[in-house]
Formats: sequence, structure tokens, C-alpha cells
Amino acid sequence: MSFVSWNCRGLGNLSVVPKLKFLVRYYNPDALFLSETLVNINKIEEFRYMLGYDYCFAPDRVGRGGGVALFWRKTINCTIVNYSSNHINAKIEENNNNSWLLTGFYGYPEGGRRRDSWKFLYQLAGSTNLPWCIFGDFNDILHAQEKKGRAERSNWLIRGFRQAVADAGLVDMHMEGYPFTWFKSLGTPRAVEEKLDRAMANEAWMQLFPHARLENLVAPSSDHYPILLERAPVLRPHRRNRLFKFENAWRIEEGLNEVVQNSWQQNTGNTVISKLSACAEELTHWSKTHCNKLRVDIEDYQKELQRCRDNAGTENEMQYEALRKKMTHLLVQDDMYWRQRAKTHWYREGDVNTNFFSCGCHL
Repeated sequence: MSFVSWNCRGLGNLSVVPKLKFLVRYYNPDALFLSETLVNINKIEEFRYMLGYDYCFAPDRVGRGGGVALFWRKTINCTIVNYSSNHINAKIEENNNNSWLLTGFYGYPEGGRRRDSWKFLYQLAGSTNLPWCIFGDFNDILHAQEKKGRAERSNWLIRGFRQAVADAGLVDMHMEGYPFTWFKSLGTPRAVEEKLDRAMANEAWMQLFPHARLENLVAPSSDHYPILLERAPVLRPHRRNRLFKFENAWRIEEGLNEVVQNSWQQNTGNTVISKLSACAEELTHWSKTHCNKLRVDIEDYQKELQRCRDNAGTENEMQYEALRKKMTHLLVQDDMYWRQRAKTHWYREGDVNTNFFSCGCHL
């Protein structure tokens, strides 16, 4: 069972959609918690269909900002316990009759509400006696080393959050991968990075899932990285290659028109069937060096992003931004690839049923 948390910085941002779809397809989380959705419940319901989840829940937003949402599959027994504009509590019942509480949390972003956020965390801890895990964007750091760049965060802020975590009986889970989850102004002298997103659990939950794993992922959109929580890590299966067919994703790849035109001209005088057959062979050869290995390319760029992210320096930051742009391009292609293979009638024809998908099809 796995869970992903991501401060997506607005589901209305079209560049977020391909990345979100890829996260769900690649990591296949049983539940997905999003913060700063910046959309209302009707849009959350549309995303539930788009992402292939069976259920979703989103409290009403306060004002124009914020917004939290939880998506989950029917493969897990999940019940919403309580919620606010900054959290969602969900009770998870395991097959062995064990139950535990999962909290998706979004700490108050306003600097003047830090104490309110800490008090809220303590109140959440006192509201349950179950094994408890809480993850999300806390907008706080536990140690000075969890911030890089610009002025250091005040010691009283660090101590206040650390004391709130201790009072709540929580243990900060070790996070694999890059140590920071939020960034701003990368590639400039004003660059800053912080570990604002994390997962924490009480002792009962840690004993229930001693092999739980937390990983910091990469994202070419948003200024937050998603985090992946696996309560019992498993190997992800490799997918088999598919037979050749024309891919809609090729349409945004440079050189496609030239390949088709050259093949058609070289076979002047042949029958239409012969021309089509020759063109298919040319496209097969062309795709091997351009976009036939889309999944592999995306994984390679993910690794490059992770390596580049681990190495500090202005040159690396500039390279990192270039890699993010390239990966965004690949994810748009990946989105087109899976749209072409959509199995459900709703998803396959969604772009003619709603304005949302009419916009989404041009990503």
C-alpha cells in the first residue's frame, strides 16, 4: 500500500496535469493527498475520474487560496473521520483487522500563524488513540540544516515546531533522496531550498509498519516535490513493449512530417496500400531513435533530475531547469500516449463532453 502527497500549487495550472497523471500511472498510489489545489469540489471530482480513483473528498476552501483533497481506490478500506480546510483525517482498516489513522496535512502558510499550526498539530494528536501517520506540507522545518540559502530561519521557529512534534508524540520519518522538498529562485543568487514536506508517525504506527519507506520524488512543475510513502515497499513490475501503431504523441515530435512526406514521395507510383506499408516501416525506424522509448526516456530524465538536484551550484541549477523543461515535454507526450489508450468511454470522449477536457487535450 502506497500514498503520495504533493503540494501541486494549483490544479488549474495545465502544466501540472501531465505530471499528476504520470505520478499516478508510474507509482500507482492507493491514495493521493494534494494541497494548494486552488479549485473547488466540482473540479476535484473531475480529477477523480481523470486519475482513475474510485473515491475523493475535498473540504470547502476558505478564500481563494489553499485547498486540500484526498483520492483513494476501493482496494483500501478508507473512511473519512474529520477534516478542515487544512487537513483530512482518514481511517484505514487493514485486512488483518488492524486500523490506523492517516492525516493529510497542510500547515498554515502565513508566517504569523506558526503557533496556530503547532497548536493544531497537537489537537490532532489528542483526537485519536490509533496508530497514526501524518504527511503533507507542514511549512516548517525541524533543524537548521533543513534550509539552504538566504537568511537562516529563526531558532524560536525551529524550536517551536520541534516541540510541537514532540508534544504530539510523533517521530519524523527518514526521507530517502534529496533532502529538500521546496525551492525558490533556483539558478540565481537568491536561491533557497527547504524541507517543508515530510511524513511523521507515532510509535504505535512505526511498530505496525517497521519497514515503511519515504521517498522524495522529482517534479517538473510546482515548487514542491512530491513525497511517496510506502507502508510495505514492493518492487514495481516492468511493463512489456507494445506492437507498433501510430502514436498521437508523435505529433509534437520534430521531424514527423518530414518522415511521412519523404516516404510518400519516394514511393510515387505505388498503390496506396504499398505507400502506407512503406510509411509504417519508416515510422517504425524513426520512432526507435526519437520517441519509441518514451517511458525509458522519462525514467532517464528522472534520474538525471535527481543527480542534478543532489549537486549544488549555479551551473547545475541552470541544467536542472533545462531538464525540468525537457521532462515536461516528455510528460505531455506521455499524456497523449495514454489518452489514445484510454479504455473507458468517459475518459476517451471527455474532451468533447466538458470544457475542462477540451482544454486538457491541448496540453
